[in-house]
Amino acid sequence: MRFRSGVVAAADGPLTLDHAARSERVRVVGVSGGRRLVHRLAALGVVPGAVLMVVRPSGPALIMVGGARIAVGRTAAQAIEVESVPG
Repeated sequence: MRFRSGVVAAADGPLTLDHAARSERVRVVGVSGGRRLVHRLAALGVVPGAVLMVVRPSGPALIMVGGARIAVGRTAAQAIEVESVPG
């Protein structure tokens, strides 16, 4: 299962959450993975179009979603495609 917004990915391929920089604001472009993972992330607010703050990108990633800190495992972080939010 894969959810994507209408945003075109960069020519060198999509950036995943585990490759984002610390303290970077990113927008979720898509989430890939099994139905269970996609639904769990959606319940936490990690859906295409959502803006996240990356607190810690590696290990279990730590992100801020709507004021809440959420830890996601390495596999989940690799399944979340993001783009940088300017400003």
